Amino acid sequence: MQVNEFWSLVERAREDASVEGVDWPSGSAVAEALAAGLAQLSAERIIEFDHAYQRTTRRADQWALCAAAYVIWGYISDDAFSDFKAGLVGLGRDAFEQATADADALADHPMVQAIAAGQVDRFALAAEGVQYAAARAFEQHNDDADAFWDALEAQPDEAGDQEELPGADRWSGRFGGAEDLTLIPQRLPRLLALFSERGCGGH
Repeated sequence: MQVNEFWSLVERAREDASVEGVDWPSGSAVAEALAAGLAQLSAERIIEFDHAYQRTTRRADQWALCAAAYVIWGYISDDAFSDFKAGLVGLGRDAFEQATADADALADHPMVQAIAAGQVDRFALAAEGVQYAAARAFEQHNDDADAFWDALEAQPDEAGDQEELPGADRWSGRFGGAEDLTLIPQRLPRLLALFSERGCGGH
């Protein structure tokens, strides 16, 4: 699946999940709409979407975005960061591209600003369901929870497996040490300023 089609499906889900009077749909609402939309595709296309999703979120495997999740939520774990990356996808293509280019740009996003102001739940950006939207849609074709994972093994994304991030974007995958916390004010000054009342990471 080409990148434009991938994002077209995401944007359609965002539209379907939109609520009048609210500038942004929650991650969970986007996930519900995305699963429903994917269920209309063939099983093969659903697998292709998941491959495209994995390739897309791999671009967000960056220290700065992990640090951003830490600042917004006050903690981080491997699962939480996966939910955060899914939430970035749920924000749509423009927001995702801006965040992956400059994590501090999240300070300009209305949802992040609303979280900082206490107007919405701080986990509104989390979108665990977006990660599993393809699996849920695939199950509707097969009525078998394991069929999706079997299909992924049978149809590996060879291009995605060979894809590597540019050197500047590579990251060890570790976060949370004293050095990481020291770097946050330097790397994410505007985002940190939004959450200054509770300090870096909520402390």
